[in-house]
Amino acid sequence: MYSKKELYQLRNEIPITVVIADVLDIPSKMIDGYFRFLCPHCSEFMTATNSKTNLARCFRCQKNFNPIDITMAANKYTFKEAVEYLQDTREKIKARENQVSRAMNRETAHMSTGAEGGYPKSQI
Repeated sequence: MYSKKELYQLRNEIPITVVIADVLDIPSKMIDGYFRFLCPHCSEFMTATNSKTNLARCFRCQKNFNPIDITMAANKYTFKEAVEYLQDTREKIKARENQVSRAMNRETAHMSTGAEGGYPKSQI
């Protein structure tokens, strides 16, 4: 059905905080410098994420989540539905990142030439 490589990429390519806050729109906030989210199982904010492992955890209900797991829980999807949703989402995120990167490159080039409000290199 899905290759190990493809599932590995889905679990690791999209940052868990992006999946939670931007893709699934799960209520989230920064508390004491830590990203917290409303657990889709127990509705508590006793949660944390680990960017190194790309995992999330609820300490109240003891549930661990990777991007596929949290998509299944939040949207009440089957495994297959969650994988297909994240595949589509991953492509949209990549396209958005490419647009932002190109816009930033244009702005940087624009500013370095001193055009329209940018400063000439000699004044930076």
